[in-house]
Amino acid sequence: MADLLATLGQRVRALRIAHGMTQQQLADRVGLSRASITNVEGGRQGDIGVVNLVALADALGTTIADLTGTAPLAVEASPWLELARRVTESERVYRHLADEAWAAFDVTTAVRYRGRAEGLEMARNHHADVVAEQKSGGGAG
Repeated sequence: MADLLATLGQRVRALRIAHGMTQQQLADRVGLSRASITNVEGGRQGDIGVVNLVALADALGTTIADLTGTAPLAVEASPWLELARRVTESERVYRHLADEAWAAFDVTTAVRYRGRAEGLEMARNHHADVVAEQKSGGGAG
C-alpha cells in the first residue's frame, strides 16, 4: 500500500507541474483542500477515495491507471514546460518582493511588484488552459 501511495503521489506531482498548476489550483479543480493535495503528493493520503481519484485523473488529463502506476506515465516534453516553470518561479519572487515592500510601507513598489505577480499568474493560468484544451483535442495545434 505504501508503494502505491508513493507512486500516486509522485505521479500527481509530476502531472500537476507538467500542467503548470499549483497545489491550490489542482485542489480547486478537484474539490479538495490544498493540504489534501500536499498529503497525496507526499504519499500520506491513504483514504483518498475513488471519487477523488477519478477527479484527480480528470483534472490532470490522465487515467487512474496512470496515476496508480499500473500503466507507464506518458508526460510529453513540452517546449512550454520550462517557460511555465520560470513564470511560476518569477511570480513567487515578485509576490515575496511585494510582501517585503508592504512590510516596509513602500506602497508604490509593493503595488508594482504585486501587479507583475498577478500578470504572471494570469499568464500561467492561460498556459494551463491552453495545455488542457490541446490535450482534450480542442486546440488548433
